[in-house]
Amino acid sequence: MRLSRIIAAGAALVAFYCAAQDSQQPPGRRLMSLDPGWRFLAGDDPHAPDSGFDDHSWQAVDLPHTWNAFDGQDGGNNYRRGAGWYRRHLAVDGSFAGKRLYLQFDGASLMADVYVNGVHLGTHKGGFARFRFDATAALRVGADNVIAVRVDNGRLGFPPTSADFTFFGGLYRGVSLLATDPVQISAMDYGSPGVYVEQRLVTASSAALIVRAELENHLPIPQDVAVEVSISRTGSTDLGATQLLKLNPDSSVEYVYPVTIDHPHLWNARADPFLYTVRVELRTASPKGTSGVLLDAVEQPLGLRYYTVDADRGFFLNGSYLNLYGFNRHQDWPDKGWAISDAEEAEDFDIMKDSGATAVRVSHYQQSDTWYARCDRAGIVAWAEIPFVNEALATPEFLENAKQQLRELIRQNFNHPAICFWGVGNETSGPAADGVIAALAPIVRAEDPGRLSTYASSHDDADPKNWHTDVVAFNRYFGWYHGQMSDFAVWLDKTHANYPKARFGMSEFGAGASVTQHAQDPERPDPRGPFHPEEYQDAYHEAYWAALKTRPYVWAKFIWCLHDFASDGRNEGDHPGRNDKGLVTYDRKIKKDAFYFYKANWSADPVLHIASSRFGERTSPVADVKIYSNAPQVSLEVNGVPQGVRRDPAGDRVFVWQGIRLSPGANRISASAHFGTADAADSCVWTLQPR
Repeated sequence: MRLSRIIAAGAALVAFYCAAQDSQQPPGRRLMSLDPGWRFLAGDDPHAPDSGFDDHSWQAVDLPHTWNAFDGQDGGNNYRRGAGWYRRHLAVDGSFAGKRLYLQFDGASLMADVYVNGVHLGTHKGGFARFRFDATAALRVGADNVIAVRVDNGRLGFPPTSADFTFFGGLYRGVSLLATDPVQISAMDYGSPGVYVEQRLVTASSAALIVRAELENHLPIPQDVAVEVSISRTGSTDLGATQLLKLNPDSSVEYVYPVTIDHPHLWNARADPFLYTVRVELRTASPKGTSGVLLDAVEQPLGLRYYTVDADRGFFLNGSYLNLYGFNRHQDWPDKGWAISDAEEAEDFDIMKDSGATAVRVSHYQQSDTWYARCDRAGIVAWAEIPFVNEALATPEFLENAKQQLRELIRQNFNHPAICFWGVGNETSGPAADGVIAALAPIVRAEDPGRLSTYASSHDDADPKNWHTDVVAFNRYFGWYHGQMSDFAVWLDKTHANYPKARFGMSEFGAGASVTQHAQDPERPDPRGPFHPEEYQDAYHEAYWAALKTRPYVWAKFIWCLHDFASDGRNEGDHPGRNDKGLVTYDRKIKKDAFYFYKANWSADPVLHIASSRFGERTSPVADVKIYSNAPQVSLEVNGVPQGVRRDPAGDRVFVWQGIRLSPGANRISASAHFGTADAADSCVWTLQPR
């Protein structure tokens, strides 16, 4: 956002209409999907960029695509890493004559070299951010063109160098052709929208904003233009302004428009995720009272809010306490890796929202723009982060690339109101790690002084890596990898006492669970072993939530994690190549017991769920029955015989009947509860087969 000169908008406000437009493709620019019709080679070929290269023997694929959909999830830590090539023909018709043409990649893991008609447009290092290359000179309008992309997911010397998840190689998000006028809102500012809405001072009574637009004139002659800014809500335009500018030949400027909105409608998380729309139009200058020709336009969401984190009282949104709790989320699906559809992403989001979560840690890398937009619309507070995970290399390239990925993350997602925290790293190691974190935290403050930097630490409390960012959070697994569940509450209070001014939260806590493995009153299993009974995960989360819900100084509580995910180096639980700490199975078909425990605690929707319902084969004639519910009381029957009513005086949403005797053979366990005028029921069958 540092350009050759800055132009401030005039104070006069000009009312004008704001017609409803498609925000994905506003007039003045065209965004065309190039997802169908690619050829793919799993390997390397030095002649692949050549226009005349014969790729007919290559595999026909559509995007999104990864070459690790199967070998990245089956265990062994031997999935293919290295080069893969993609090629596609593109006929650019005459309507694009005189336009600026850009190739846009929404995600290429982990490094991409892009060629058009044999011309190397550039290299992008980083597997998760959007990037664009200017292809204007290389693309032939009115003719066939060949796009060739070399993608590499090997060990390349920039973040992430290693991590506890699979690095799925490929063009796993969409590719598009972006066409703009030569006079435009910048397309090349770190892949950003080119428009930034900075919230300087927001209160319940007023909101002071700065709207910035990066403007470029790619023509060799000056251009007189009008910049029109509107801030609107559905059905009405609240504010509008027009400013006349002269753009010098082959130059760029930053347009700045300060504005104050009186009595703003605030974005208030799940209670009221209200959004304005900010639209910036660039038009040719015209006589007063008329509109010139539209050259370019960009629309961005605006959610007005203010927030703080207090070391004793936690997170406050718009002056009121908001308990931030939810999940970490990975983006992979079985047999697809990261190459997922919009429908699959929506399913993940709906599962998370259904739990009653108020927040999400978008781990451990930048995810799709649509994921953050879903958070905006649903009112889910988000922590977004870069993939600085595990080892930090002591090289200038590593540090500079980490800075690049952080700037991409911030600039591309600057206008998403749901994002309140920028994460600079997770569980980093090596002698260089502290210096990298120390260098990244100031970049957050320079790029976006209105948000907070954070870090996810697995280190000892006194480790200096914990204390460079504005706030910090910890990954702690007492009772899983080490120690006992009861150690967790002790550690929380000790850390708060030792660091009373520290604003710390929980970025990760969790335990593995298989929905096919069960045990009555299980001891802590071997975390790397083959047996991860679902009942232990239940007990673990009950203990952790009991500690967290009474400690508001823990500013956020993020469970590891939403669903099971691929980590090809693991061999544990019931499936190799999988981290099974999710509260939902990898295929998203089964919500584990612990999911319903949290939903009973977090959601106002009626919940009645018999825990261990999948523990159908029993060998002990005596069992406890445990039910998760947010009903005031729950009734139980076993084989039609009432077992009494339990209430929940502690408010922990756990109802237990101890010492229930089972009969040989099938036993029907039935629960019922009343929610006002509505009734709910759940049942299962436990079959007793005594040893």
